[in-house]
Amino acid sequence: MQAYEYDALDAAGKAKSGIISAESERDARKRLQASSLFATSITLASEKKRVERKWFSKSDAIAPKDLAQITRQLATMLMAATNVEEALGAIAAQSEKDNIRRVMTRLRSNVMEGKRLSQAMEQERASFDALYIAMVAAGEASGDLARVLSNIADHREKALETQQKIQSALIYPIVLLVVAIGVITALMVFVVPKVVKQFESFGADLPALTQVVVGTSNFLVNYGLVFALVIAAAIGAFMFTMRRDTFRFAVHGMILKLPLIGRLVRTVNAARFARSLGTLIDGGSPVLEGLIAAKETIQNATMKKAVEAAVSQVKEGTATSSALRQCGAFPAMLAYMVAAGEKSGNLPEMLTSVASYLEREFDGFTKTALGLLEPMIVIFMGGIVGSIVLSIMLPILRLNSLVLA
Repeated sequence: MQAYEYDALDAAGKAKSGIISAESERDARKRLQASSLFATSITLASEKKRVERKWFSKSDAIAPKDLAQITRQLATMLMAATNVEEALGAIAAQSEKDNIRRVMTRLRSNVMEGKRLSQAMEQERASFDALYIAMVAAGEASGDLARVLSNIADHREKALETQQKIQSALIYPIVLLVVAIGVITALMVFVVPKVVKQFESFGADLPALTQVVVGTSNFLVNYGLVFALVIAAAIGAFMFTMRRDTFRFAVHGMILKLPLIGRLVRTVNAARFARSLGTLIDGGSPVLEGLIAAKETIQNATMKKAVEAAVSQVKEGTATSSALRQCGAFPAMLAYMVAAGEKSGNLPEMLTSVASYLEREFDGFTKTALGLLEPMIVIFMGGIVGSIVLSIMLPILRLNSLVLA
């Protein structure tokens, strides 16, 4: 039996596409006819794959949210004793997104040719990262792929949930900040210059606050566009320079030294690392291989380099807990829980527990910080608007006093 990709029309003339297992193209057409489908195109999946590039474009990349859902579906079907080939085919057939159907079809074709699922995913790196593939490979090696896929789904869903919480909490402050900046810019560019012209006709000296506001207004009117372009160029240059390892390492090191932000970055990276390592070890991956794969979840270059040093120590025979403690990249609790897991022989559960604790700490910190951010923006922007209004009112009050005198 081979895999064939087909395009067909049903009895109502509606276009259908998918994959079908058959002994030959003729057999595939018969099977489609038996399902009331008229084939317009049938292509052997392996032949089609040969003319495609090994690494597929990012246009086929599966979005993180879709990937978590697909992983959950695949784990559920495997737990129900469905084989990998049939599960991939079912996901491809029921998906409404073309890129998912294409990726699942290619995976199924490779699996039907005798490759392991992790090997097939290696050719779809736009959709499956190194950590995901390492977890799948560990599940295949342990013979418990369904449970490992379920753990991966839990891991991805938790990461998406945290990301969505942060995005939802940031929407209102960002909108408030943008609107406030727009209002202040409009006042400085359009309102203040017209008011100043009225004051200049009287020939009176302006208060110091008014002079500061007028000077700022003149700067924005005359050089505002240039200033915006300079800021945009500086941001672009910074982002370009961040591609260099030495500069990125220095910046990330400075971030870790910041009072509150440094602790937040350290906590969220430690949580990701612990959960990933726990999932890998629970799936049957050796500790050393798990450390190497879980290291890729760390986004801070300084912390990642410290973990690389810890990996080198583990290769030389140092205990994992000692290596993580000496690298100094993570909170002390992580190394303590790893040591407890090594002694009790229950390392995966200890890593999951410390990951959950760190995630709760991160959630609590971000909730408090974002709760304070909104009133701080209101107070700051209100102070600026109040200063502009006061700078306009002061000359008016002074002129009134002169008239009355």
